[in-house]
Amino acid sequence: MKKWVKNLLISFLLLAAVPALVFAAEMAGGNLTVEKNDVKVALNIPEGKTETITSLRLQMRVSLCDGGMEAPTFEFADTVKSVVRDVSVSREERDSYLVDIIISGKKDQNIFGQKEHADIGTLSLHPDSEEYQVKVEIIDEMSEGEEPIVKYVDSSGFTALTVPLSDTSPVFVENSKEEPGTQMPPKTEFNQAPKLTAAVKNGKNRVYLSWTKISGADGYLIYQYNEQTKKEKLIKTVTDPNVTTFSKKYSYALTYAFRIRAYKAAQGGGQTLGDYSELAKATLPPAKVKGLSAKYRSAKKVTLSWKKAKNADGYQIYRSTKKNGKYSRYKTMKKGSATKYTKVKQKSGKKYYYKIRAYIDSADNGRVYGSFSTVKTPKKTARQ
Repeated sequence: MKKWVKNLLISFLLLAAVPALVFAAEMAGGNLTVEKNDVKVALNIPEGKTETITSLRLQMRVSLCDGGMEAPTFEFADTVKSVVRDVSVSREERDSYLVDIIISGKKDQNIFGQKEHADIGTLSLHPDSEEYQVKVEIIDEMSEGEEPIVKYVDSSGFTALTVPLSDTSPVFVENSKEEPGTQMPPKTEFNQAPKLTAAVKNGKNRVYLSWTKISGADGYLIYQYNEQTKKEKLIKTVTDPNVTTFSKKYSYALTYAFRIRAYKAAQGGGQTLGDYSELAKATLPPAKVKGLSAKYRSAKKVTLSWKKAKNADGYQIYRSTKKNGKYSRYKTMKKGSATKYTKVKQKSGKKYYYKIRAYIDSADNGRVYGSFSTVKTPKKTARQ
């Protein structure tokens, strides 16, 4: 990354570290739209802020779910007029990339013009296998409502706007072969069932739904389906045919099923309904473990205790010799009611740090983990 981009990143961090200069603005909107192997990235700037915003930072994650891919590339939209337009693509793990987007203008320059809606650019994916599925999502710090935050800087250069995005559902880019003999009779475009995907972000209790756009539809009906009662409940009517994402909070550590259908507005106020999608399921993780404590029983023995996570099937204890270092799994507790582990052994005189997370065993999604607890280290008493 170029030196001036690093300096700009530092300025964002400094602004975020000074509470007196940072305040929350209204909700904004983020929109990811899939076109073949490209994802169009757009933002809605908070109302009343478009004349002063000169800089912003937006981060995205590209994760390979199936198949193979090379590093993605990003090209800014021609409508983004700015002195600084830079993007860094870095590999996080074997199958994921972090895309860090920076836009910064001069003090008297409005980088978004006079419009509230801004096309930021196009993220191009480069799959290297015939069949693939790639997940693209906006990430970064989370607001209290568990929405990603975009950081803006106004024309003074000293006031940061931290704006939660109200529409940030992940999207999926994919290509798969049809199974032999499964070809269905031809249908009109409207009668085709949308392809629905349900996703959950690590540790969060919000389900993100995304679906394929149906030509000729006036909107979509989203249903939550109860597999036990075989009944469904309408949870959302999407009246904008261009919207293909929706998210909603649910209870931790439970599995939910959804399906969707397109509709056309009929004369007289009725609706013509399209076919149902197949069921899409999402298993939410258990809640973050709270109340972790670590106490010495002797010079080499420690007891860990915590509050039970609702519906958990078990817990994993991790340990490190550095608070911000690499943690290794120390113990798996295969009992959801467990709230204590008394057999922790340490080397005398050495400091250790502990954290714990709950998990559930899901029939549909395997083992699903919650967020880690806060880190704790045992403290010696006066006798020790």
